[in-house]
Amino acid sequence: WNRVSMDLFESHVIPLQLSPDRQSEISFWPAWLGSAEADDLLATAIDKINWRQDSINIAGKSIPIPRLQNYFGDPTTSYTYSRIRLQAVAFPSWMDSIRVRVEQQTGCCFNRTLVNYYRDGRDSVDWHADDEVELGLEPIIASVSLGEDRPFLLRHKTSKERLKINLPHGSLMMMGPGVQEYWHHSIAKDKNVVKSRVNFTFRHMD
Repeated sequence: WNRVSMDLFESHVIPLQLSPDRQSEISFWPAWLGSAEADDLLATAIDKINWRQDSINIAGKSIPIPRLQNYFGDPTTSYTYSRIRLQAVAFPSWMDSIRVRVEQQTGCCFNRTLVNYYRDGRDSVDWHADDEVELGLEPIIASVSLGEDRPFLLRHKTSKERLKINLPHGSLMMMGPGVQEYWHHSIAKDKNVVKSRVNFTFRHMD
């Protein structure tokens, strides 16, 4: 793994090679929220979100996905991935204020968020890209991480180059245009992790 090392209190731009003639980047703010505010937001999310335990069908069996989740935005819309359909829930005011701040920091517009709750190291998300049709061409994804520091793993779809970025409590990361087309990402299981993590992934959908 190529591990990205960085100063906690500085913003960073991480270049990513998409193809031989094209690059994109990840923008990263390791300490975007102060520790007290991040603590409060983590507690609010765990307590206030109506968490869903969704399942996927594998070989005719219904298997719970290894994390809890819910989806927020215009309640008349929905989002489908891996044959899981998530009907949007209206943004509560506390979450909408974070959405607005993410827009101000990144200069991008976001009107939906998928929120994941990793209860401990047994929870994870497998290799995937956020490239569903509903997200449009070259979606930009902004991610706010709270709680236990979990490594964010990236793997190029053709070159297989690998990158590891630690996502500390209160950090903000934005994946730029083209990243979803050329790279997969995941959060791996870790039996040594006993604390929880909540992740907000902001995106824009028409």
